[in-house]
Amino acid sequence: MKTLLLLLLLYVAISSAFPVAPEVEDEGKTLQLVESYLQNFYNLQRDHQPHLRNKHENPLAAKLKEMQEFFGLQVTGKPDLDTLEIMKKPRCGIPDIGRYMVTAGNPKWKRNNLTYRILNYTPKMRQADVDEAIRKALSVWSNVTPLTFQKVEDKEADIMISFAYRDHQDNSPFDGPNGQLAHAFQPGEGIGGDVHLDEEEAWTKDGRGYNLFIVIAHELGHSLGLSHSNDPGALMYPTYSYTDPNEFLLPQDDIDGIQAIYGQSNAAVQPTGPITPQACDPNLTFDAITTLRGEIMFFKGRYMLRKHPARAETELNFISLFWPKLPSGIQAAYENVERDEVLLFKEDKYWVLRGYDIAPGYPKPIYRLGFPKTVKRVNAAYSDETTGKTYFFIADRYWRYDENKKSMDHGYPRKIFSNFGEIGRVDAAFQKDGYVYFFHGTTQFQFDPRAKRIVGQMKSISWFNSVSNALPVHSEKDNKGEDAKLVQDYLNKFYAVEPDPNQLGWKINAESTAEKLQKMQQFFGLKVTGKPDTETLEMMKKPRCGVPDVGLYGVTLPGWKKTKLTYRIVNHTPDMSKEDVDKAIQKAFKVWSTVTPLIFTRIHEGIADIMIAFGTKAHGHCPRYFDGPLGVLAHAFPPGNGFGGDVHFDEDEDWTTGSAGFNLFLVAAHEFGHALGLSHSNDQRALMFPNYAYISPSEFPLSPDDINGIQSIYGSPPNDPDKRPASPTSPKTCGSQMSFDAITTLRREVIFLKGRHLWRVYPDNSEVERELISTFWPTLLPGIEAAYENMKDQILFFKGNKFWVISGYQVLLGYPKNINTLGFPKGVKKIDAAVCNKNTGKTDFFIGDKYWRFDENSQSMEKGYPRQTVDDFPGISQKVDAVFQQKGLFYFFHGSKQWEFDPTAKKVIREIKSNSWFNC
Repeated sequence: MKTLLLLLLLYVAISSAFPVAPEVEDEGKTLQLVESYLQNFYNLQRDHQPHLRNKHENPLAAKLKEMQEFFGLQVTGKPDLDTLEIMKKPRCGIPDIGRYMVTAGNPKWKRNNLTYRILNYTPKMRQADVDEAIRKALSVWSNVTPLTFQKVEDKEADIMISFAYRDHQDNSPFDGPNGQLAHAFQPGEGIGGDVHLDEEEAWTKDGRGYNLFIVIAHELGHSLGLSHSNDPGALMYPTYSYTDPNEFLLPQDDIDGIQAIYGQSNAAVQPTGPITPQACDPNLTFDAITTLRGEIMFFKGRYMLRKHPARAETELNFISLFWPKLPSGIQAAYENVERDEVLLFKEDKYWVLRGYDIAPGYPKPIYRLGFPKTVKRVNAAYSDETTGKTYFFIADRYWRYDENKKSMDHGYPRKIFSNFGEIGRVDAAFQKDGYVYFFHGTTQFQFDPRAKRIVGQMKSISWFNSVSNALPVHSEKDNKGEDAKLVQDYLNKFYAVEPDPNQLGWKINAESTAEKLQKMQQFFGLKVTGKPDTETLEMMKKPRCGVPDVGLYGVTLPGWKKTKLTYRIVNHTPDMSKEDVDKAIQKAFKVWSTVTPLIFTRIHEGIADIMIAFGTKAHGHCPRYFDGPLGVLAHAFPPGNGFGGDVHFDEDEDWTTGSAGFNLFLVAAHEFGHALGLSHSNDQRALMFPNYAYISPSEFPLSPDDINGIQSIYGSPPNDPDKRPASPTSPKTCGSQMSFDAITTLRREVIFLKGRHLWRVYPDNSEVERELISTFWPTLLPGIEAAYENMKDQILFFKGNKFWVISGYQVLLGYPKNINTLGFPKGVKKIDAAVCNKNTGKTDFFIGDKYWRFDENSQSMEKGYPRQTVDDFPGISQKVDAVFQQKGLFYFFHGSKQWEFDPTAKKVIREIKSNSWFNC
């Protein structure tokens, strides 16, 4: 009775601050629920002598706090509504603390070859379906460990699996439907390792009732020695949540747990799994975003984060909690407010939601909306409430759909750049309060559709203030928590295994975190502290390859036993044309065939030595998981059977032929190195360095480190043992044939540009400084074709049909832009040279044998142009490579010659060598 009074007092104490169970609910049943739950799962002792207890003691409140802390709830020690909701959810019958974790170091099987036996079957499923669910559940654990499982029919097995009712003689009776679904026993003799499933549950092989595969995979985790996890995305989380078995991939938290007991699998490349999104993770990206009746829904993998404008909190839920029939990994979504519908897209299908119900007859193919068959997926979408138009974003283009006519508008697709500026590929988008928010990786752009310009740029997670616990989210709000998670994840992925010289494979690296940090810092040439300092964390955040880092260039496994290899491109990314993908792949193979005896032949069907595919998240049967935009770009498997030699690219990345996004040729060439047997190099000039860095494909050379590595496996090309591709060389400053791509002034300096280099010349100083262009302007491309300084102390750089505006050392927001925005006709594809006359405020653009004149004040082209260059600049070459103004004179460059020209007298003063400014 005292306990009941205590519970009632707790209700009174929190009634003004926290939501509580409705008063109409029977208080006795609520007390029974709380006590029973805490006794079953948190070792709450029955109080047989409450009158002897110290008045300051409150075991019920203490256990409530323990339970709330485990589930990430607000720790009050009081049975508030959130706590009661968790207690009512179907779950595993194993305690979260206490009885289960009784042996030091966690219980485990002493051998890796285990047996199992199915004692009986549920009549609610076909026997074959039960067998398949159990087989698949066992493979969940065998895929990530050295464990193997063999089925036996008629003898005692390590793991005995049975369906049972209520009291089934194991001191843990079942409670009927929708409570405890199953339980299992830790490894050991007798009942140890056995799994019991409640026969009164509605067992199924799909999303109805309780999915047998999901439940038994969880229970087998207990049979192998795992306890419950407080990561809500983990398989070992106590409460039940449905995931389509065909899409299931073991989360990283479970992988880390089971490998801590049994070690890693024998695979050359270790499996990885999804990580539960953290709302305050600065590296969080999204698959899709939509509004829904005033709320904002952020989709990520199998999760959805709900943000209501009237609430500060953000809820994290499984998509399946709201829509069990929807797949995970939604790729695009938008709300049609007028029809009160939400459309969700994945691959070439879409679903329509009306409220929280899936409309009958869906999914349907996206081609019903008017897309051509070449479109295989939609990256993002939003619907403009004011116009009734919906915008679909696919790679670097967008389509526009008329919601009233239910058809695509004519004249589409168009380039995203043409209407929305430089926002890159769109991962997600939604409209709110008249603005459109575009998400690209960890960045979002606020776009004003009326002004047609970007008005703001911020982190993608800026919408999240705090996190509530519809489903608990363990939000690491402090940087230390985020950094610790980053460090642990990075070291687990890339420093948990190392080559074993005694066998053809890998062995587990059992070093401490500090030792692994030291190894990582040494690998990247950082200061070796064993601590996660700023430089170390920055290195960990860079986009990179998904293969672990080992050695200088050494082999992961022996190479292929033959020199004639086949490859097959299984599918293509929609980010690029098929022709461009094929060329990038072919060129990447040529990188290695040039320096070895290897010959690569493409096949179009069947199994090739090297199978190349684009995929997202859990892709096919691959044991490794992609993490969405940025992060891991691709991974490859060393030579061998099965996955051996295969290369997978993350489709969530923005693949390109240039410097924007990630250059497919560069990443493919790196991954092919792994497919041929190379591991990562710590030489930052090497192609096999793990982090991505852009180099123009036209200037790409293999480093000596890469060549030494691959030739140590396969040898040199036939008849040419010393064949080497040219190493990168700097232009010869005082060479007789020295020429320049572009020249501009910068305040009192003159900047000469050539390939990847620039020279800084101070006319009143004899010193000349040479640097890489990327040192000053990391976002600029090499091979700039024209440049000039305008009247606003800004520099405009030109390459192809694009230009950048730089103020100081910062590229202005919204650039690059198309040169047509300056007034050039569509026929102009590039600019050869440009110079701004500071005396007149006019800029001359030289293209071929003609030039255009631009008024810097009115920002428009002058009429009467283009004109022939020789008519107004007599005596210089008809084609201008570069030009700049210095002390009122123009200096025109063509090849190795330059002309000093007086624009007032319109005559050449003298002709000199191009490199005369370098004191040659």
